Amino acid sequence: MFFSLNKRFFVTIIAFLLLCSGIFLIIFESTIGKKIQTEHTKNITRNQYVIELLNENISLRKKISYLEPEKHIQITKQQEELSREKNLNDELINSYNEDYTSLIESLRIIGFGASLTIFSLIILWLLLRHWVITPIDKLTALSVDVANGDFSKRLDIPKTRFTDEFNSLMHTINFMLNNIETNINEIKEKEIFLQNIIDAMPDAIRIIDKDYNIILSNKAYNDSVKKKHFHKSQKCYCSYNKDNSYPCASSEIICPIAELQKSSSQSLKIVHTVNNRPLSINSAKININNDFGIVESIRDLSDNVNYSHQQKISSLGFLASSLAHEMKNNLGAINLILDGLLQKYYKSEELSEEKKYLQMISSQIKECIKVPERLLKLSRSTDVTTTFNITSSITDMLSLLDYEIKSKGINLVQNFSNIKETIIGNETDFKMIILNLLQNAINAMPNGGDLEIKTNTNKEEILINIKDNGCGIKQEDLKHIFEPFYSASHSKDKKGTGLGLAIVKDLVQKLNGKISVSSTINEGTTFQITIPRQKTQKMLVK
Repeated sequence: MFFSLNKRFFVTIIAFLLLCSGIFLIIFESTIGKKIQTEHTKNITRNQYVIELLNENISLRKKISYLEPEKHIQITKQQEELSREKNLNDELINSYNEDYTSLIESLRIIGFGASLTIFSLIILWLLLRHWVITPIDKLTALSVDVANGDFSKRLDIPKTRFTDEFNSLMHTINFMLNNIETNINEIKEKEIFLQNIIDAMPDAIRIIDKDYNIILSNKAYNDSVKKKHFHKSQKCYCSYNKDNSYPCASSEIICPIAELQKSSSQSLKIVHTVNNRPLSINSAKININNDFGIVESIRDLSDNVNYSHQQKISSLGFLASSLAHEMKNNLGAINLILDGLLQKYYKSEELSEEKKYLQMISSQIKECIKVPERLLKLSRSTDVTTTFNITSSITDMLSLLDYEIKSKGINLVQNFSNIKETIIGNETDFKMIILNLLQNAINAMPNGGDLEIKTNTNKEEILINIKDNGCGIKQEDLKHIFEPFYSASHSKDKKGTGLGLAIVKDLVQKLNGKISVSSTINEGTTFQITIPRQKTQKMLVK
């Protein structure tokens, strides 16, 4: 319980005063009081004796006339003795009165001394209140404000000619608070500066302590939480799945905290797939209040996939433009020359061997002219949704790869059911899907083989299968092949960025479709694309 110094001083003074008064009364009673009481008793006894003598004197006076002269002389002597006793009694009364007067004077002196003592104690209390209690009250009020986080308050120090320890202490505390406030403002400015730096970074950044608590994050991460790419949570593992009550299991997602704690390495780079979004996570050890912690940089590889896709489209557009510029005019001029030769020297309808070869050359030149036209169509990167024919789009891509297919001795098998089937979407994206899968199949058969592409339909879906009998894919690689920057091709003559199939999966999902793969080593690989039919797509769009 709080008991202020003011109350303590007041209670102490009262207790001291009462104690002194009690001691004084006890001493007074045991010495002077008893003595006065004894003398008073003696005086009363003597007075009673004198009164009795006076009464006897009166009685004797009445009988004096009847007594003999001798007895008269004896009575006279008794009267003289009574007179002396009376005088003595008067002296005793006077002495008692003088003692009583002395006692009254003593009591007055004592009362004056007690009053002076009380006045002195009050003055002392006021001085103590002014010199000690008031400064302590100010220090207490200031300490409460500082404890509540207000460092702007200062002690009001009165200007006096003389200073004491409290004045020095107050000046020291004000100086200390000035330094603390300055340091806090500098720290806040540095925190704002550092926060602005990490907020300016495009990657999502978060700092995690050893207990898996997210203690700091940047704007990119907070925006990802708002977009529901991550779950809002204080624990890092709950941001991947809000229902998790335990840290990430190593069999599902590698935990950077667990890995870095038991490793001598200072950093770790892993790839997670969260909510069907490939994430590249770079983690590094940091010191958090002299304890272990990590900083994570999270990059959504979907943006890299889209960027790589746009790069390919842009490069293809540049290539198509170059081919159209360099080839189309020259090939067109050559075709005109051939047409002139045919009209001038082979007017007759008779089909000679020379005319046959010239017509074949003209036909191939016309096909060559169509190549840059197909590339130009493929390179038109637009987000316009149109209705296009699946078979026609697949045929265009097969035409682009016709030379490569034939040069490697690959047997092409085409099996299209319902060739008039159309879907709604971006035709360029669909062509890029087919082109990537066909190129992968061709690369898997460097020494030739069978390449089969077929389409089929059911009540709600279109099925597209691209099958090869090439080298196949290992089972441990199958679950990773759609991840960005992962390539199942490990041989020295096969190099890639690992983005091809990631782009394919992303483009298939834009068409509200799904893609799956099955493969056996040295037997071949089959990719199956499932896309909703046009009627189903319209329902999905609505």
